[in-house]
Amino acid sequence: MPPTEKAIDRLRKALRLSTPIICLYDSAPDASFAPTVEAKGALCCFAYYHRWVKGETLIVRRGEGEDFRSPRHGCPGLQSHFGFTKKYPPWMANFLTDGKNGAPLGEGLKASQALAQEYLDRIVYPQPSADTVLMGPLRLDRWRDIRTVTFFADPDRLSALMTLAAFYSADPETIQAPFSSGCGQLWEVFGHHRQDRAVIGCTDIAMRRYLPRDILCLTVTPARFEQMTDFPDDAFLMRSWWQELMEARQKNASAGEKE
Repeated sequence: MPPTEKAIDRLRKALRLSTPIICLYDSAPDASFAPTVEAKGALCCFAYYHRWVKGETLIVRRGEGEDFRSPRHGCPGLQSHFGFTKKYPPWMANFLTDGKNGAPLGEGLKASQALAQEYLDRIVYPQPSADTVLMGPLRLDRWRDIRTVTFFADPDRLSALMTLAAFYSADPETIQAPFSSGCGQLWEVFGHHRQDRAVIGCTDIAMRRYLPRDILCLTVTPARFEQMTDFPDDAFLMRSWWQELMEARQKNASAGEKE
């Protein structure tokens, strides 16, 4: 059951959150998602962050069979991590490491080709139900199509969101920060665990250029998002020390402006 607009507004107000809440929809596009923009070429999905801020929804179409070097519907990693293609080129482990074996690039992200291959072999691909995946503002009328919900936040608000995501849990591993591409942290990484969890994301060096420097994100399942909006009035977000932190940041910002 979706949360109410009132509950979401209450959460936003408590966090003093001005950044967008973005959902990943396993759905075909229609007029209810307007305005929309299409993923094109090899561009990273996070390059559309400022379009999300404006309320636009990104349409990512299936590009299975496309040339890895010249994609038409977003970067090849995006196609893979959204489950549209489940087969990497034979040089993919080298792409993540040394650039050998015909790879067009070596990213130096793993210590060896063997470790990179082991990482690739462990991927559990999502199973999209349509030939499109959409990324855009939260729409409660499309709740059944939402697979994950992502908050973009500075370190202070990220800390609060992490605390809130674990508010109803005693599991110390409720919050995790798995290695993956930025788009992989939005959906694919949830397939590794049957147990619900919250994922710290936007830690992929290659995609961070598209975000403000102080922004990371926290991605949760719809069920956990609903739970997070249902925090009690005596929770930490309503306590004085959270308000004091926010006021201290505002005071420091104001002092900086005067200088």
